[in-house]
Amino acid sequence: MSKHLILLYTDDFYSLSEPLQKEVYREFYSLVYPLVYVIVKDHGACEDIIQDAFLRAVTKIHQIEQVEKLESWLKTLAKNVALSFLKKWKRQRDELGSEDVFINSTASWGGYGLPTEQEVEGKLMKEAITSYMNQLKPEYRNILEMRWLHNFSYKEMAEILNTSEGSVRQKLFRAREAIKRRLMEEWGVRDE
Repeated sequence: MSKHLILLYTDDFYSLSEPLQKEVYREFYSLVYPLVYVIVKDHGACEDIIQDAFLRAVTKIHQIEQVEKLESWLKTLAKNVALSFLKKWKRQRDELGSEDVFINSTASWGGYGLPTEQEVEGKLMKEAITSYMNQLKPEYRNILEMRWLHNFSYKEMAEILNTSEGSVRQKLFRAREAIKRRLMEEWGVRDE
């Protein structure tokens, strides 16, 4: 076991001198970087994940009962933080997902112009949709953000809002319909 990582287990990290804290972090970084990189394959993301994992390690180190398990525990912690990162990233990557209000309409809409024109029109439409969302009742705006931006399930939204899944579905439907109506009025876009 590395000579500085043991200090995470034996001492209060925040009471260590700054140079010693840096050494502990360097050893932690060296220990988990290869593992995290294999999972996320992005250096910048690795940096963020390792920092997050290190902070969690400092606060949860008391959970280890045997010092011999320290390194494997740290690797498992870093691996779990990396996997959580991937799950979040996947949800955000598909932020509008299959329930995108304008996915069908933008695919066929504006087919007469140049690709640059279509791109500009798409950006303008996205800005308009954001504006429409901001004009909705707070409960509708909140439920759209939960579904589209955070990809919560109906069950998760119901639990968070302390309501039934049926109520969540109804509000989500009404919110989408309000945005579709505005799109139709101002852009002539129909949901196909």
